[in-house]
Amino acid sequence: MKKALSIGKISLGATLVVALLSVVPLRGVAQNAESPGIIINSGSTNTCPYTISVDPSGQASYTVCNNPGTGKISKSLATEFFNAISAAEPLSELSATSCAKSVSFGTTTKVKYKDQTSPDVSCPSSDSRVTDLYKDAQAIQQKLGFSTNRR
Repeated sequence: MKKALSIGKISLGATLVVALLSVVPLRGVAQNAESPGIIINSGSTNTCPYTISVDPSGQASYTVCNNPGTGKISKSLATEFFNAISAAEPLSELSATSCAKSVSFGTTTKVKYKDQTSPDVSCPSSDSRVTDLYKDAQAIQQKLGFSTNRR
């Protein structure tokens, strides 16, 4: 009887160890899947800079003119944005396209995901990955509906 009880304890202990080891990596994967995509716009002389953080569910937080806010975009737009990020990874290796911009009125838009940051995606590009990122960044800003006008 004592031997059977001992085996039962080992089985239960082994089961708990296996369960813990399997949960920890899964939780790490879930956290990585929930990493936000961040849109950073430099602003200009007459527009405020802004930063938008979007998670895959569509929840968003932003700061514009140093004022924080929150909002929600559609799940489909969030999915489109994260698909564009995934297609463009690693973001830091996208080809940087420079374009002429007004010193006073030109802005830059970059996308950041985890430890990667894109070059300015607002310049016209023949790379559809760059144009998709910019299109989604603009759509997200418009859906959140905040004004970038300086007051």
